[in-house]
Amino acid sequence: MAKLRFALVGTGNIAHQHVEAILACGQELVAVCNHNIEKAMLFLSSYSGREGVAPAALEETVFSSVAEMLDQVKPDVLYVTTPHLTHVDVACQAVMRGIHCIIEKPLDISLAKAQFLQEASERSGAIVSVISQSRFFKPTERIKQAIDDGKLGTPAFGVVNVLAWRDEAYYRSNTWRGTWAYEGGGVLVNQSVHELDLLCYFLGEVESVYGIWRNINHPYIEVDDTAQAIVTFKSGATATIIVSNSVNPAQDAYVHIVGSNGNTVGIKTHGGVEIEAGIKPSSFHAYNDVFTLEDEDTLKQYRQDDYAGITEKECPYYFFAKQVQEMVHAVQSKRDGIKVHLRNNIASAQGCMRIFQGIYLSQQLGRPVTVKEIIDHSMAELAKENQPKAAPAAAPKDAPKDEAPAAATATPSSAS
Repeated sequence: MAKLRFALVGTGNIAHQHVEAILACGQELVAVCNHNIEKAMLFLSSYSGREGVAPAALEETVFSSVAEMLDQVKPDVLYVTTPHLTHVDVACQAVMRGIHCIIEKPLDISLAKAQFLQEASERSGAIVSVISQSRFFKPTERIKQAIDDGKLGTPAFGVVNVLAWRDEAYYRSNTWRGTWAYEGGGVLVNQSVHELDLLCYFLGEVESVYGIWRNINHPYIEVDDTAQAIVTFKSGATATIIVSNSVNPAQDAYVHIVGSNGNTVGIKTHGGVEIEAGIKPSSFHAYNDVFTLEDEDTLKQYRQDDYAGITEKECPYYFFAKQVQEMVHAVQSKRDGIKVHLRNNIASAQGCMRIFQGIYLSQQLGRPVTVKEIIDHSMAELAKENQPKAAPAAAPKDAPKDEAPAAATATPSSAS
C-alpha cells in the first residue's frame, strides 16, 4: 500500500481513533492543528515514539492555523475532526489547494456549504471522503449486495429505529453539544446519522421528508432529543424513522429494508449500549438481525465470522481504517490515472443531511417538504448569514420553542 502523509485538524476525543486508523494502515501523521495550540501539542506528544508519527514541534508539526499548516507541511490528506459547524469551512481550505480530505460525520450542518465543497472538489480534483464506517461493516455489505443483485425484487420500504440515551453530563462535556449554531441539531445530526446514512445507502436519493421533532427530557439543550419521520425516495421506496436520546436505559438501533417480493434484510447497529466517541467505545458488534435470504444457522455463522481476528482494542478504529485504506487506494489510483468510486463521497454524504434538515424544515412549515425546498432553504439561510449583520430584534414572547433556528455558518479562522 502507498504511504501518504496525513495532517489532522481537531484534536478532540474521536481524533484519537482516527489517528489509530491512520497508523494501522501504515500511513504517516505529519502534523496536527487546533485553535488551542497547547491542546494540539499535548495531543501529538501523546504519540511520541510511535512509528509514522512526526515529533511535536511548534510551527513545524503543531499549528493553530489550518492555512499555515497546509502551506508549510503540504500533506497529501487532511483529516477533519472538528465540530460539525466547521467541517466544510476547514475542508475547503485543503480542497482549494488540491489536498485530499477525509471528514468526520456529518459532512456539515449546511447543505448549501456541502454543495459548494462539491463544486470546489470537482474544480481542484481533490478527493473527499466522508466518514461512514458503518458502510464498511460486513453485515452492511451483505445487505447492499443482496439489493444490488435483485434478491429483494425492488426495495419497497425501510425502517430506522434508534432508541438511545444521553445524560446531562454528556451534553455538558463540550460547549458546542446540544446547540443549533454549532452542532446543527441533536439526536438526528449526531447519534442517528449513521443509521440515516445506511438508509440512503440502501434506498438511494431522497425525494421528500415529512417529520417532527421534540425535546422530551433534556431541557438544558436547545435541540431535538427525539424525532419521527416518513421519507420518500426517488426510487419510489418509503421509510419510517423514529430516533431518540430519551430512552433510559438505551435500547436497540437497527435499519431494516423490505423488498417487493417480501424478503427482508436488516442490520442491528447497537444493542442497548452507551457509546461516547473516543471515551467509551461500544463493545457491541453490528450484525444481520434479520436476513430472510439465509437460514438461521448461516446467520449465526456470519455473526461469528464477521469479526474474527479483530481484537477489542482494534474494534473502535478498525472500520475507520477500512475507510482510510479506501482513501489511500483512491489517491494512488488517481495518480495512476484510474478513477475510483468512494463508498461515501460528498454527493452521497448529503443524503442523511437532507433527511435531518428536511425534518427540521418540515416541522417549521407543518407539511412534507421536497429536496428542492430543503436545498433552497439552506441556500437562503447561507445567503442570510453572509449579509451584513443588523441589530437582532427581540423575539416575540409567544414564539414557538420547538422550531429550529437557522444554523450558524460563520467561517472560523482556525480549527476547533
